[in-house]
Amino acid sequence: MRQKRLLPRKTSFVECRPVLVFIALAMLFSAEVFAMDTPVGDLDIYSSTKYRVQWSNSPDKAMVPNDSSDQDFYQLLGLDWNIADSGFTFHFLGKYSKDLDGTPEGSIFQDYIDTWDERQLFNPYYAYIEKMDILPSIDMRLGRQYAYGAETVQFDGLWVRANNIYNFFSVEGYGGMPVQTYLDLNRDGIGGVNLEVYPMKNLIVHLDSTFYKENSVELWADWRMADFANMDAHWAWNNFRNDYISLGFSGEVHKTGTTIELSFYTNFKNNTIQEFIFDYQSPEVDLGNDIKRFYLQREQGYYHSIISISQEVPGIEGVACFFRYARRDLMNRDDENLYNTDFQSFTTGVNLNDIFHLHGFHFSFGYTRWWEDRATQANGRKMYEAVSDSWFIDFSQRFLERFEIAAGLYFKDEDVNAMIEGEAAHHYYGALKYEVFHAAWAELKYEYERDDYYKEFGISDINSLTASFNVRF
Repeated sequence: MRQKRLLPRKTSFVECRPVLVFIALAMLFSAEVFAMDTPVGDLDIYSSTKYRVQWSNSPDKAMVPNDSSDQDFYQLLGLDWNIADSGFTFHFLGKYSKDLDGTPEGSIFQDYIDTWDERQLFNPYYAYIEKMDILPSIDMRLGRQYAYGAETVQFDGLWVRANNIYNFFSVEGYGGMPVQTYLDLNRDGIGGVNLEVYPMKNLIVHLDSTFYKENSVELWADWRMADFANMDAHWAWNNFRNDYISLGFSGEVHKTGTTIELSFYTNFKNNTIQEFIFDYQSPEVDLGNDIKRFYLQREQGYYHSIISISQEVPGIEGVACFFRYARRDLMNRDDENLYNTDFQSFTTGVNLNDIFHLHGFHFSFGYTRWWEDRATQANGRKMYEAVSDSWFIDFSQRFLERFEIAAGLYFKDEDVNAMIEGEAAHHYYGALKYEVFHAAWAELKYEYERDDYYKEFGISDINSLTASFNVRF
């Protein structure tokens, strides 16, 4: 379930006042802004400010607090500083989160920031010094940072890369102390080595490794076969046991406007107590709503294949049809449960962009059928639906140069397999975006969700209103 934190249906003007003040300030701030050239070097700053209020009916389940509202504030700040005449650059990205009205323990809307006594949290995602060519063809970073290899690792320490050795390979290594804001991990050191080889033109082969309590290794290759075709392959191990294998192909026929993508993924059963779980605090993810890897220990082995095709409609510029077919088969059908099942699905629809000379126009419409044949339960009845149908629409239109409106919906006629499909049964949204100037924009967005799973916690639906202001200079 997506953890939500909500506001009562009868919302007073006082409760909404932060939204109104926020929008007013964004509209008044209309001066042109440029990249900052200062005596200490060039500064590139990004700021994203967000206020969110959520509400629903009061929970009516035993042992669930009667908490039906929540208000939160988020401030994301990024900085890239090219330190004058030094050759060094400093990079920073951090997020401050504040629960404005408090959430009682055990509330269905409780988020990670509510586990802290002061209901607030500052998370520096990265803050490091970088020097390119600190030695010939050698780059270095020092500080809090991410390393990308066999695992995505956030750590405090050192990263070094040697580039294009003999024009045949590059190698990078990193090490330090892992960072984990939301889990109390043992402060054992973490490190890794990545090897990048160029055996032929347009072919890159990687052998990446991460060493912690469990050792993770990944071998992958990316081959640009031609201007219109690309292939990639991955094979990963965890403690010398198979983790996953994936193969992918994408191609485009420019003459006909046809794009095709094929993928095959094999997930092996997780036999370990805990896999690598380092990247919960991603700056692009709202942790209270979108942590998916918690179910790793419940995933069984399966095969998953997908084919996707997009076709431009001849003679009608900006119109394209798309089709997607997916199939999953468990390695062992006896492992079927809430999180694991064989299934098939197909999706079809149409994209419309800037048609009829409508600049800034976008419209997507699609339909999905999902079906499975899960084993019957002891009483002879199926616990889950065998077939479900869903529809989705996304629309946006830019007007008066600075304004953009957007709306959309996702509607599913049955919703029991949400854990597997990853979508709420009903989701509707509407948004108004205003470009204050070329590097700043304000947005007001309303969302509604309804899901069968919410009934387990005594609520029927969730509403949210989010005001955000973003600027880069």
